Amino acid sequence: MRWREMVAKIRADWDWAAAAAWALCFGLVLFLGLEGGGYDPLVHDQVGIAAWWALLATVAVGLLPRRRLGPVALGAIGLLTAFALWIGLSLIWTESVEKTFTDFARALSYVAIFALVLVSRDGRETQRLIGAVAGAIVVVATVALLSRLHPDWFPTTAQQTGKILGAEDRLSFPLNYWNALAALTAIGVPLLLQLASEARLILTRAAAAAALPAMLLVLYLTLSRGGIGAAAVAVLVFLAVATDRLPKLIPLALAAVAGALLISLAHDREALHEGLTTALAHEQGDELLPIVLLVCAAVGGTQAAVAWVGRRWQRPSWSRPSKQGATAGFAIGGAVVLVALLAVGAPGRVSDAWAEFKEGGGPGEGSERLSSAAGESRYEFWVSAVDQNATEPLTGTGSGTFQFWWTREGSTAETVRDAHSLYMQTLGELGIVGILLLLSFLAWVFVSGLRAALISDAAERSRLAAALAGFTVFVLTAAVDWMWQVPVVPVAALMLASGLLVAGGGTGKPRLPVPWRVGVAAASLLAIAAIAIPLASLSLTRQSQAAARGGDYAAALEDARSAQNVEPAAATPRLQQALVLELMGDFPAAEAAARAAVDRESTNWRLWLVLSRIAAENGRADAAVDAYKEARSLNPRGEIFQR
Repeated sequence: MRWREMVAKIRADWDWAAAAAWALCFGLVLFLGLEGGGYDPLVHDQVGIAAWWALLATVAVGLLPRRRLGPVALGAIGLLTAFALWIGLSLIWTESVEKTFTDFARALSYVAIFALVLVSRDGRETQRLIGAVAGAIVVVATVALLSRLHPDWFPTTAQQTGKILGAEDRLSFPLNYWNALAALTAIGVPLLLQLASEARLILTRAAAAAALPAMLLVLYLTLSRGGIGAAAVAVLVFLAVATDRLPKLIPLALAAVAGALLISLAHDREALHEGLTTALAHEQGDELLPIVLLVCAAVGGTQAAVAWVGRRWQRPSWSRPSKQGATAGFAIGGAVVLVALLAVGAPGRVSDAWAEFKEGGGPGEGSERLSSAAGESRYEFWVSAVDQNATEPLTGTGSGTFQFWWTREGSTAETVRDAHSLYMQTLGELGIVGILLLLSFLAWVFVSGLRAALISDAAERSRLAAALAGFTVFVLTAAVDWMWQVPVVPVAALMLASGLLVAGGGTGKPRLPVPWRVGVAAASLLAIAAIAIPLASLSLTRQSQAAARGGDYAAALEDARSAQNVEPAAATPRLQQALVLELMGDFPAAEAAARAAVDRESTNWRLWLVLSRIAAENGRADAAVDAYKEARSLNPRGEIFQR
């Protein structure tokens, strides 16, 4: 009887809505993180459809929203939705309907996730939100670290991305991109600092502190300058906005010392550090793994002891400086840092670093890249994006089309898909309107979150400071890389943004009028349909490719035609038909399909090159030469045309 009474009491006392909100944030970040960051459209589109269905169902029956959303939250949803719709509107003038539709589907998925997290949140649950996002990031980072220390535990094929790109020394698994892994890890650092210093349970504080040295080791192994720099800025933002900073400096100092030790030990193990798969690398990983566990456990135990003492002994008055004292301390510290920077010639070094960045060279190999400012052609990409905008200043050339612009108008033969900056790529592809919508959304979240933190009580202010710092990581890393295309990073940032926008507890559970519910349902269904089109087309195209590899050309052709029927304006299904028909020896039909693909994506040089080959096989030499010349004009610096 006692057991039944206990279970009944737990059921009565348990906040199931809060648990569901926690599980949503934790589960989504973890799933995307372990699925290659969600980069594959088949992954992020399915997640987007699921999010829209969840939003439709829960709002329609009145389960959500849990609290009435204020104008700040509604404004953020409106701005992000407007940005997504502008991407969709660019379907009218884009160079590639297929690529723009793919970008539109991804943006709609972000809107759904953001809205779902917002309406499922209670403004009094910021600590749980931080714990959910931080917990998922720790799991992903742990998997990443174990994949380097003990690669036998993970599929070999899942770790080949870096080797293909000649970057085997840079830790990238499971996101398959080192800079994205670093950005996600950097988002987790200020969250763990907040948990280590202010979580209610001492066990939680110990666990958060214990994770920090391993997170720093992961950051180092990615060799990501942007991710490491963003983590440092995030810590500064957290400390600047939070209150009662001394307890936060303790786990930070412990993590810094322990992290430096682990980094030094990893660096000394050359085979492990370089990401080799030799027996020596495995031996060095086996050596380092217990050391990592021991160091992390020691940091966690020390932080637990500090927390225990802090709850039983009154802190001296000097450890609680007044607001005026803290301000004066920051001013003095800032002045000292400024003088030190001037003394070491910081302005000159910044100028030299900018010059090195613009040169576009490589930063070197291994850990020496961390001291380099080389931009790896980013400056050229950004200049090209500005030139792209100059052709269509207001609207751009359509979302997803930078790769075509760069191939025909860029300054080098380097093949790229993205401008390595969300802001510059948005300027080029979506024009002034697009960049204004994007920057307005980001500024709205940042300013609203900062204001919410500054007017909150001390405990809530520190939580919001951590969320703001994590969001800042995305804002910074998106400026120098294609983080928008790796969904786990913006999704984690959007979750933290939800905490900034609904802080304070709300005004009670609303009852949405029927017209509002109908509107949400209609919008959800339209969004689901919009995402389902490119998702189904891509899925059928991949089925066709698999069938063709297996020699079943009839099934491959049928799947390709089905993909064409789903998305008639897409070029890839027609290209797939052309390739299958070519394998079948039906060159006239193959040429017709290839020309249909070219008609739908006329600035894609690869399609023209395929058309040239098939026309030659079809005995149409003049058509083959014309198509070849067009391909070369669209890729004038391509190595294939320099032979």
